[in-house]
Amino acid sequence: MWYDPSPLLVNLRAEDRRALSSRASSGELAAIPFYDLDLELADDQRTFRMTEEVWFTNTTGEVLRELALRIFANAVGERPRISVVEASCVEASCRVRVHDRHAALTVVPAEPIGVGGRLRVRLRLEGELSHIDPSRTGMFVQAMESQRQLAAGSLHGEYGLLAESGGTASLGNFYAMVADRRDGRWVLQDESTLGDLGSGAISHFRARIRCAQGSRVAVSGQVVREQTVLGRPPRHEVEAVAGMARNFAIIVSRDLHVRERRVGDVVVRSWFKSADPTDGEAVLGHAAAALRIYERRFGPYPYTDLDVVQAPLVGGAGGVEFSGLVTVAQMFYGSGDGAGGLGGLLPGIGSGMRQAMLEFVVAHEVAHQWWHGLVGSDARLHPFVDESLAQYSSVLYMKDRYGADRAALEARRQVAANYHMMRLQGLPDGPVDRPVAAFGHPLAYAGLVYGKGAFVYRELQRVVGDRAFFRALRRYVRRHRFGVAPPRALVRMLARGPRRAQVEGVARRWLDEAHGDEDLGAADMGTLVSDWVAGGLGGMGGGLGGAGPLVEQLLRALGGGGSGLSPSAPGLPAVDPGALRDAAQQLRRLGGP
Repeated sequence: MWYDPSPLLVNLRAEDRRALSSRASSGELAAIPFYDLDLELADDQRTFRMTEEVWFTNTTGEVLRELALRIFANAVGERPRISVVEASCVEASCRVRVHDRHAALTVVPAEPIGVGGRLRVRLRLEGELSHIDPSRTGMFVQAMESQRQLAAGSLHGEYGLLAESGGTASLGNFYAMVADRRDGRWVLQDESTLGDLGSGAISHFRARIRCAQGSRVAVSGQVVREQTVLGRPPRHEVEAVAGMARNFAIIVSRDLHVRERRVGDVVVRSWFKSADPTDGEAVLGHAAAALRIYERRFGPYPYTDLDVVQAPLVGGAGGVEFSGLVTVAQMFYGSGDGAGGLGGLLPGIGSGMRQAMLEFVVAHEVAHQWWHGLVGSDARLHPFVDESLAQYSSVLYMKDRYGADRAALEARRQVAANYHMMRLQGLPDGPVDRPVAAFGHPLAYAGLVYGKGAFVYRELQRVVGDRAFFRALRRYVRRHRFGVAPPRALVRMLARGPRRAQVEGVARRWLDEAHGDEDLGAADMGTLVSDWVAGGLGGMGGGLGGAGPLVEQLLRALGGGGSGLSPSAPGLPAVDPGALRDAAQQLRRLGGP
């Protein structure tokens, strides 16, 4: 008997459940891949065991001789963290081959899978969470790590998605999922680990999680059962479902506190460590405001819950998005700023910078609930579709919440600065719309996708006008809701009517050609730095005044504005610690706080 999708849809708001009812009666929803996860996390959070069942229906339109699965956590790092202990098919005979350090599996059934045919695969997995020393999760240390990685010209892609640190366990990309399929073939390997790894297909999830008694669990989807299971020792058990989702994540900690508020019928939660109640409350406010703004601008959010979780991310990652849940790096919270962070070295200024980054990261991650959460896209071949649009959305959030001046400031220091830093490092301008692997250097990826690419939407809005632009954006969401949009679908919608040539010209200029220096201005060291520090100089009066040498030192120290060094969110600029200390001393001599 095949699975019933109806109980898996309780995480959807009533409007979407009603809209999907016809697809449920036709059997279409039961043809969506279903991942049934039963996970046991060790009390020390270092290891886990999991039984997974993958329910697959062949909707490719062709007969398949094999099914491919990916375990994306094994695609990064020095060694694989998850082992396939056992694999078999349920009610069918098959062979399973493991490839590429357990990062991919091919399941070959005795009989090919016909069009509309079904296959159920059962896996037994054992996993190890990498250990991240809590001292690594601070802003200052992460900035230095980013600098070393950028100097080497590569980012390894291991951002702490499957890791434990200081009593917090993060599980992302930890299960086997149906591989993407391109040109009639399964994609078994990625040319680059930069950017988002994972399939963009809509799926259903159910998870049963057992962990140490006293743990708090933040999880994708909706919790349907939570209880203590008696035993030696007793265990905490959570069951959650996430229907019509693109991915699934779990955060477990005994030191997770939660605050929540309602935005309409959506429950927004901020999960944070006990040391960070002030930032936890601030994040809740930012997330709730972003949800209100984006719903008004883009259309309804699909789920009943939105969780924003403090997590020990590393490798320059500022945050990571999952369906209905986003993580925000520990380094942006007060306890992650530490005595050696920006707040300690630059009191007042450093704290203001951190808080500005924190809010922008939250706005960016919440925007991902639309791009590419609700509206899917191929994040490997066309990463600009979701990342550039999330950057644009974050600036739009600033404008709607604080006004045009604040939006212009954040557009310069959190978006355009990525492009300017790329150019200051001697990397050339180039096309924005290209595969992740084609960027080569992470600064080029950050500068073009997170920097220049966001401004194509500003220019398109200017050409067609606000009313037509947002009408098209809402239509784009409605048409591709829970689907996958072609890379230029929004451009094509905007190109209808008398301004077609102008719209196509703007898209070509910003996405395919190299006019960044002309359109965004030449990289200016003083402007880059003053955008970050001027607001925090307090009683210094007329701007930077006699801080001429400070400008260059802060540029070396801060490495530019802060978006784009993560797989899916604003990240942290590279930092020269000596230059940062010199800059801090000069600020204090100038009379700063």
